[in-house]
Amino acid sequence: MNSDIYKKILEDHQELSSLPQTLAEVVRVTKDDRSSAHDLAEIIMHDPALTAKVLRIVNSPFYGARSEITTLTQAVVTLGMRAVSALALSTSIYDITGRWQSTVDRIRFWRHSLEVAIGARLIAREAGYPHPEEAFIAGLLHDIGILVLEKSFPDKFERLWKQVVSGEKLWELEEQTWGTNHAKVGQFLLEQWHLPSILSEAVGHHHTGFTAQSADHEVRLIQIVALSKTISRFRIADIANHLAIDPEVKKSLCDSLGIGLPAMKKIEESLLSMTVEEARFLEIDIGSPSDILIEANRLIYGHYAAVENLLLEKQEMQQEMTRTKLEKAALETVRTISATFNHYINNAAATILGRAQLVEVGIKSGEINDKNGSVAMAMDVIISGVNTIGAVMEELKNLSQYKTTVYHDDTYIIDIENRIRRQLESLREKASPVT
Repeated sequence: MNSDIYKKILEDHQELSSLPQTLAEVVRVTKDDRSSAHDLAEIIMHDPALTAKVLRIVNSPFYGARSEITTLTQAVVTLGMRAVSALALSTSIYDITGRWQSTVDRIRFWRHSLEVAIGARLIAREAGYPHPEEAFIAGLLHDIGILVLEKSFPDKFERLWKQVVSGEKLWELEEQTWGTNHAKVGQFLLEQWHLPSILSEAVGHHHTGFTAQSADHEVRLIQIVALSKTISRFRIADIANHLAIDPEVKKSLCDSLGIGLPAMKKIEESLLSMTVEEARFLEIDIGSPSDILIEANRLIYGHYAAVENLLLEKQEMQQEMTRTKLEKAALETVRTISATFNHYINNAAATILGRAQLVEVGIKSGEINDKNGSVAMAMDVIISGVNTIGAVMEELKNLSQYKTTVYHDDTYIIDIENRIRRQLESLREKASPVT
């Protein structure tokens, strides 16, 4: 961790060192188990804009209040202290960062962040995590370090972001540039704001949560955010190569959290509509309906193209399998023919050798007159030739036992050819005196 980077961030931007007073008090009261709904309501009432927003949200169809809620205490009791705290944090931080100049497309940034936040809350509920709103906050703020780095190093970050848009990995470029990354910067920021450590740890490890293995709440929250980030379709950078999801990573996280794939599929199916709906109630700009539709259509096309490529690869594999089957069938035919040739040629060779041996016996016994030894030499050539034929047939027999893939290795063919050539040369040498 490069401590100079964090020191510079605080020196250049004192406003990042702490949350606004009202929001800091909201966090403090929420962390205190002795606090009541009335205590939290009293703090929120000091911020008229936040008060109006909480009351509007709690009375919206999204939260399904049975009757109109007119007081903050009722709102806190209805939603719960953690939910109200999450609302206060999300809307306030959205307003704070909205005043910063930006290279990063803010609409895309908050669209992705809100999608991960809502996904994390749904996953937390399905996994039986006791505080789903913690997952919402961790998901919403998981990339907040991007905005901090951009604010602190605008020129350098702008150059880096162009590389990200071209397809390079953001956190790797950050490590090369600053010796840290946006996840760790986000963790540092949340620690300065005195948010619960479980939230700052989840933000700081959302890129490494895939390997975390533990049942405690801190690790489970890291896994929840990591899984939600994995299934997120909307991305901050406008790049075309972000569609692939590693199924092994997704399954590993689901298994660790005890979530079945059918339940995960339902979460993914509902994520887009819930993101659009909740953005409206939180007054977070994630783009117009037409913008979202265009982005969704582009994502659909990307998935269609990926499926089409998979089908083409499948066809190529099937064709390759067909060729392999034909090669195997051809090899079986070669084996059958080789066995047949071996049978007949071995029988013929045995007959020739038998007759040659009778001639040799006749010469030795004197029954055959071979004064100049030409007949004996001819018999030697015949026997040598028959032996060469036998050696060639043995090589053919051995060759027919090899797997098809062996034919692709030239060394096997060269070795066989050399052995046969030596046999033929031996035959010619023995035959030369006759000719």
